[in-house]
Parts: sequence; C-alpha cells; structure tokens
Amino acid sequence: MKSKSIKKLYTLHSWVGVITGILLFVIAFTGAVSVFGRPEIKLWANPEIRALAPIDTIKIEQLIEEYSHKVPEHYKEEILVFLPAVRSSTKLFIMFESHHGELVDEAQVSEGEKPKHNPPVAAVYEFDPVTYELTDEKRGLVEELFADSKYDMSEFIVGFHADLHMGRPIGLLTTGVLGLTMMLSIVTGIFIHRKILAQMFTFRPRKSYSLMLNDGHKAIGVWGLLFNSVIAFTGAFLGLAIVVLVPAAAFVSFGGDQEKLIETFTAVPDPIIQNVQQPTAVAQSFDHILTLEDGLEVNTLTIKGYGDATAMMYFGASGGKKMGYQTIIYNGKGEFLKKNTTYQRLDGYAGIILDVMFPLHFGNFGGIFVKIIWTVLGIGTALLPLTGLMLWLERGVNAANPKYSLDTYQRFNRLIVGGCGGIVIATFLLFPSQMFFKYLYPVENIGRALWWPFFGSWLLVLFVASIAPCEKKVAKQLANITAFILLSIFPIDVVVTGLNLFTQWSHGQLVSLGIDVTCFTLGVYLLTAIKKFDGVKNDVETHDVIVKTAQEGA
Repeated sequence: MKSKSIKKLYTLHSWVGVITGILLFVIAFTGAVSVFGRPEIKLWANPEIRALAPIDTIKIEQLIEEYSHKVPEHYKEEILVFLPAVRSSTKLFIMFESHHGELVDEAQVSEGEKPKHNPPVAAVYEFDPVTYELTDEKRGLVEELFADSKYDMSEFIVGFHADLHMGRPIGLLTTGVLGLTMMLSIVTGIFIHRKILAQMFTFRPRKSYSLMLNDGHKAIGVWGLLFNSVIAFTGAFLGLAIVVLVPAAAFVSFGGDQEKLIETFTAVPDPIIQNVQQPTAVAQSFDHILTLEDGLEVNTLTIKGYGDATAMMYFGASGGKKMGYQTIIYNGKGEFLKKNTTYQRLDGYAGIILDVMFPLHFGNFGGIFVKIIWTVLGIGTALLPLTGLMLWLERGVNAANPKYSLDTYQRFNRLIVGGCGGIVIATFLLFPSQMFFKYLYPVENIGRALWWPFFGSWLLVLFVASIAPCEKKVAKQLANITAFILLSIFPIDVVVTGLNLFTQWSHGQLVSLGIDVTCFTLGVYLLTAIKKFDGVKNDVETHDVIVKTAQEGA
C-alpha cells in the first residue's frame, strides 16, 4: 500500500480513536465487569440467596395451584414463574396474566360495536426463596408492574454497559455506533501497523513512557485481535438490532409491524383449550429437565392453558451444550416434547449466528473459566483505546512542531484521566454502595439509589481532574483510591453480613467468596503496580517539564 494511503489511514485511525476513545474505554471496562453481572454479582449483592438450597419443585407446583384459585379465571391465560438466584430475581415470582385485560360486559357495549378490552393485566405474587412464604403481591397493568420493578447493582452495571442508562433508542444506538467505530479502528490499525506481527513479543516497560505505551498498544491489539473483533461486531449488532435492524426487517417482511416480527420468532403459541380438567405436572417436568443435559439451568417457566388437558409448559433455560438460550417444551402431563434455541426455527446458519450473539458478547457459555477469560480480554479491550489516546497525546506533546498548543493537550489529558479514571472508581464504588443501601441505610429500590454514588463520583473525578495542575499526580491518586475501594470490599462484606472467609467457604458460598478474594487481590496488585510505574519516569518527567515551562511562559 502506498505511503500516502497509509498516512490517510493513520489519520483516520487517530481521529476515530481521539473522538471515541474515552467512550470506548467506558463501554469496554463496564462490559468486562458485566460478564459477571448475572448471576455472580447478583449473588454477592444479595447474601440471602448466596447459598440457596435446590429448588423445591413440588412446592412451586403447590403454590401455582393454590394461588390460581385466588385470581379471576381469565388471569390464567398465561402463568409465568421467575426462579430466584438464576439471572435477575432475588425472590420467587409467580405471575398470572390476562393478555386481553379485564373482561368487558357485552351488555354494556353499544349495538354495532365490538367488545373492547383493556391493556394486559396481571397478578404478581412474591415469595421468600428459602421459606416460600408470601412476601408481597400486586395487581395492575402489566406495563406498570414491570416499569416499577426493583433492581440492584448487577442490573445497574449490565444496563449501563448496554445503553449507558440513556434508554432506547438513543442509548442502544450510541453503543451500537461505538461498536462500529471500534471495528473501523481495528481495520485501519491492521493496515497502518503492517509489521506489527514482528513486534508482538516486544514490550519494553522500563525503557521509557512512550515505548511502554507504543509496545503495549500494539501487543494488546495483536494478541486480542480476534476477541476485540468479535466484541466489536456483537456489540454493534446488539446495540443496533432493536433500533435499526428490527424496524428494517419489519418494514421489508411485515409491512412495518415490529410486534408481528418479534412475535413470529419469540412468541409461544396459545393452545386450543378443550375445557377438560387435568392437573399440570409442573414438578415432574422440572425434575426431568435436570436429566436432559449436564449444566442446564432453568430460569423461567411459562404455562399456557393451566389445568386443561391441552396445557403446554415452556421452560427457559441456559447452559448445557448450546451457547444460546433454550426453550424446553413439555405438555401438561409432563411429557418432554422438544427443545430449541430462540432462532432455531430460521433455516441455515442465520439462526445459529443470532443465537450465539448474546452469549458470545458476554461470555455466558462454558462456565466460570470462560467468564474469567472474557473479563481479562475485556480489560485488554478497554486498554486498547486508552493506550492509543495516551500515545497520541504523548507524541503530540513531545513533537518538534506540535499540531496543537500544549494547553490543549493538557486539557485533553485531564479529560482522559477524569473520564477513564472516574468510571473505574464509580464502577467499583457500586460494591460498598450496594451494601450501604441494603443494610445501613435501606431503600426500597437500591438500583435507583445507586445513581447518586455512581454518577456523583464520576462527575467529581472529572471536576477534580479538570482543575488539577498535574494530571500525573491525579492519575496516581485515582489509582490509589481505586485500590483502597477494592481492598475495602471484602471487609465491608464481612462487617455488614457477618460472613467471613471461613463461614462462606463452609456454607458453600464460593461465588461471593471468589468475588471478595478477587477484589482484594486486585487491590494489592494495583498498589504494587503503582510503585513499579513510578520507575518509568523518562518521558513523563520530560512532559511535566515542558508543560510547566509553557505555563510559566504564559
């Protein structure tokens, strides 16, 4: 490729990184943490479900039967069961739903008019996951019941990674576009670093600051090339699918009817009710699922036609041999019919590709070891734009004829330190904040309360970095604060829950124990890394002298 083309690609690569680098770090770093969002962080955040006994399937069957007599008949059109400690629930939820709303007395309908129904309504019963005692019940419109749902730090961090808490369509569109810009950076990076493979084993952290950034950026780019490409593509797809791809597909194939499109691929059909009473064998079906595959875990249950001879049960499950989410179907007698993934009904490879998008992006397959690998590689993905930004900044400051003033470079450096350092502190601050709002200052909806420490700390760090005279010192202090927060997570967990290392081990709470130990270890490692980093002074000192001289001259 000609040198002029290489130069243009380098310019494109640089500007894409400069414009989107901080946001890419934010998305990638929170994504690395979100890998453990469900169920690992969910279990840590809610000690009452850390060591639950196996699900009592007979008890669940009895509860469904008991409370089915406490709701109107049309509320039994669909029964949903959400199991605790699997994905997002901390309690057992049983919901009786009427898709057609409250029934209307036809005698009150004017002649010539069709009977109308209100929006879907439901009765939701909440049970303690240990004792199975009723703890709460609600009735009302389905959209209102779900809009008022409670959440905690696990949903908070996963939701932030998905759409920056900006909602649809703006949030998803933003993260989707960032996925596309990351793909563009990867492609242009491959072309401008043609000899990068020869340098993939070169890393000189002690020689100079610039060499450390240069070698680190190239090493992360090469060793994480496949992973970064997969994350960028799947992230772009998941972000843009609902906002762009679904409306486009609906326009082409369903006349613009998006609900019809989604129903075609995700809805479960209603059985033809025969009005022949027959007990629905919920417990028998539950127990049989465990014999189908090793590692298969039931998340939800949908029952259509409960108590009728034509009843059907649809179990939502994850794990097992397939990467995608599975639906396992039984009839009312508890006889296994079939199992399929969400998009298995599509012919060819399209269904397979769509099914693996979500688990491939979050590492939700292959168990805990895959998640660990995804998190480590995800941190590398976050460091890729960060090292690129710092390298661009370092070269600009030390250039013989800088493109911009030293003051401009310094302002941008402050933004990098505040934006990237702030999100790291805000993310880890969620751990002690979760325990604070759960035990010391209880609130009804912890997820909403977490907005204050998360965004408040991030904005505070941005402000401090913007007025600090020396960005290097601010970065070092932010690293020390991060280490302190990480070291404090284990002691805080012990103090507020009374569950120490030996107690968690003896009670089989290995997931929460693993998170505590990992955070503590990371805190120790970070303190050690800070001391080692102080030895890399050559270019940093030069940069500080230049900036200081420029400030004195001004």
